[in-house]
Amino acid sequence: MDQAQRNAPDVLPGLEALAEACARNAPLEIVQADLVGVEPFARGRMLEIESGALMIEQVQVIGKNSRFSKESRIKAYFRFHRTLYEFRSVVLTAAKAIRLNRSWVVPAIDLQFPTEVEIGQRRNVYRVSLAVLERPVRVEVWHERPPRDFLLQSGVPRVIEGVATPERGGIDEQGEVFPPTRQPDWTGTMIDASDVGIGVNLESCRSSELKIFDRGWIRFELPDDAAGSIVFEFETRQVRPVRERVQRIGMMILEHGDRWKHGAKVRRLWRFLTECQRRICR
Repeated sequence: MDQAQRNAPDVLPGLEALAEACARNAPLEIVQADLVGVEPFARGRMLEIESGALMIEQVQVIGKNSRFSKESRIKAYFRFHRTLYEFRSVVLTAAKAIRLNRSWVVPAIDLQFPTEVEIGQRRNVYRVSLAVLERPVRVEVWHERPPRDFLLQSGVPRVIEGVATPERGGIDEQGEVFPPTRQPDWTGTMIDASDVGIGVNLESCRSSELKIFDRGWIRFELPDDAAGSIVFEFETRQVRPVRERVQRIGMMILEHGDRWKHGAKVRRLWRFLTECQRRICR
């Protein structure tokens, strides 16, 4: 099965995905277009689409309100299911009040509804550097292996979907993502991260062992987080050598299983990254 077939159920046309995500009040991250990768993204929930405008609640960055001027050109990112989308837009209204119900009024801004929405790239998303932490975040990584179970249809082998075993890893009945029970294929250090992806240096890893679009599992524990380890399924988006038998791997976090449990894990990671960014700002 090729990559397009594997991802097809989760990838919608961009504008349709944006409308669906807005209907679910999904978060949207925006940054001034000429500061992509330099400034942190500001985040707010999408509220509604009306008269050619996408309304989002007052965006915040690192726990503080962030202001954008009218006619500012911005780059925006959002996630829907397992896919990251991006688009460009312009701020139409920099400050307005939106009444959500009889007693709840929230500040909001209007963005021009985009004419085009594309599949996003993790490398464009602002990432918090973790390379200088006094307590590095160590990671364990497993490479996904194909299942041993096959069916023969019309003379063509087909991998059985949804097979989850302790040896292979997968998703349990409660929607929790779990890695294989075998020893991790590699260990390493988290170098940077955002809420959509993670960059790691993997030790004793050859460039031929992990390819772009390969999938696997990553497990790590965050400093001072008593909730225990976090496990994500990932898709490889970048592989480059750092030094002998050390590879820099860029990973896209995949959303699987129970999306509420997935969201809770992402929020734990984001809180940690926010605190790291506060320290950098100080």
